[in-house]
Amino acid sequence: MKQVIEGDQIRVEVDLEHGARLSSVQWGGYEFSVQRRESILHWGWYPLAPWGGRIPFGKVRRRNGVEVQLPTSLTPPHAIHGLAFDQQWVDCGGGISQLKLPAPYDGAVVETRISTTENLLNYELEYFRGDCDLPAWLGLHTWFPRRISENSCDVEVIFDAEAMLAMDESFITQGQYISPIPPQPWDDVFFKPKSLPIIKWIDGAKIELKSTHPWWIVSTKDSGGVCVEPQTAPPNAQNLEIDLSQANLLKVQFAFSVA
Repeated sequence: MKQVIEGDQIRVEVDLEHGARLSSVQWGGYEFSVQRRESILHWGWYPLAPWGGRIPFGKVRRRNGVEVQLPTSLTPPHAIHGLAFDQQWVDCGGGISQLKLPAPYDGAVVETRISTTENLLNYELEYFRGDCDLPAWLGLHTWFPRRISENSCDVEVIFDAEAMLAMDESFITQGQYISPIPPQPWDDVFFKPKSLPIIKWIDGAKIELKSTHPWWIVSTKDSGGVCVEPQTAPPNAQNLEIDLSQANLLKVQFAFSVA
């Protein structure tokens, strides 16, 4: 089951059966979403809810301190990328889709809202807590192809930030900041970009991204695609004591143009 959002310049297909992921994003005759691959984590643009990134050993805490176990089957022994990317969402019409989250986040709902205006793609992801008292933060996991045509060059990620968060050997985010930032390739968490992130294919197109929050993950190590992911908080946010009071709404804008 797919939802189609089509504007004057941009056409988007949302695969509702596979986590409301943007399975196709087209502009200017190009495709900007990595097509289906073996792992459900490695294709499309998909929502990260009710958390993004890895949570060590899948342990989160309720407000009263009681510990709750999250699923860890995809990247044992840790939980990763939430509970929404492999669920079937409901088409609410008008570019809106919703999901009632499964346990242990039952009672909470997430919603995506997608629209286009000329060369702009607007994406919103919102978390409605309901009576669920577990921590939540959001993200959008993009997968951009390395090439968008036979004539375009390999993708270039133009990104700089004030700092990078340290990670351990299990890719668990730590509280220490790294600055200056080492050169690419990356698979890392960043804080406060110094300018708008740009994805660029010479002799093709470029995309400029805006987000409502300062947290980003950038991954440039995969042979089939690159990821530039806006998040409302970093991975492992609860254990890093990050303020999550404003982490329930993510707004992202993608501006397409000729490179």
